[in-house]
Amino acid sequence: MVFKVSFASAIPLGSGSHNCGYVFCWVFSSLRLPVLADMFAIVIGLWHMQRIRSFDIAKGIAILAVILGHSAIESNLCIPHRAAQVAISFCFSFHMPLFFILAGYFMHPERAFRWVKESRQLLCTYAVTTLCVLVGVTCMATLHHESRALALQTWGMTALYGNGDVSNLTLWPVGFRIGAIWFLLAMFWARLLLHFFAKLPHTVFWVAACFVFGYISSRYVCLPWSVQSGMCAVAFLYLGYLAKKYDVLGRVKRIPYIWVAALLIWIIDVVSFGGMSMAMNDYGLHPVLAVVGSMAGTLCVIGVSQLLDHMFLGGGAQ
Repeated sequence: MVFKVSFASAIPLGSGSHNCGYVFCWVFSSLRLPVLADMFAIVIGLWHMQRIRSFDIAKGIAILAVILGHSAIESNLCIPHRAAQVAISFCFSFHMPLFFILAGYFMHPERAFRWVKESRQLLCTYAVTTLCVLVGVTCMATLHHESRALALQTWGMTALYGNGDVSNLTLWPVGFRIGAIWFLLAMFWARLLLHFFAKLPHTVFWVAACFVFGYISSRYVCLPWSVQSGMCAVAFLYLGYLAKKYDVLGRVKRIPYIWVAALLIWIIDVVSFGGMSMAMNDYGLHPVLAVVGSMAGTLCVIGVSQLLDHMFLGGGAQ
């Protein structure tokens, strides 16, 4: 089976400030993975409202899936193994959609968009993180006696473009990917668009059209600032919003067979996994199954999280 998870491709080896910068950025992102839970919580805004502990557990599981999935990709590139391929299929089938769905669960898109708050939490965080990357790239270039100007120029353009993966469809040449923090830009656009669509009649139509346009357009051009990723992510935010609005979790508790159906769909998605990268709007060989499977996977992970919360932490919120 061939897996198309492009945004976690191999790190180029060799000398030069480009490779030094790339290695630094990868290490920097890897070191940030254990604290991404806090970043995602801040992004979603959970620190400012009552915590749902099972959701925190679900996010923790997704964080571990991010780490395991990327580690499995690197391992599979060195020594291809079936276990690594299964880990990739499992992790990438749900982890990023889960974050957007849970973000949507706490949204109130019928209200006015809070430009200052959203910009501070998402855009400013992106700017500060990219500044740290540029500082690190400069230090690496200095240590290796290479051109600091070239390193800054290359990674400055990468930070400016703000995409999660390298593409030959960019508006101008961009040598590297900015990495995991594409999520911040995509979340900003997704939240902004959902606030806009929520005030229009037939919101579901506009959300679906936005997803389709973002998905199809990314086949022809890769726009900067993860705009198209945000356009597709709107659908997952909206699903989370609808789940809260119509008390989906309450309905599922009353109809336990839904858990079985969701698990079966998720298993089918994992078994037939053809690749999925929200960073590049790549939903693999089976786009519909990838989206539905990610929804089913998210529901299953939330169910497991509720079970863990009940068994070990007493259930409820804190």
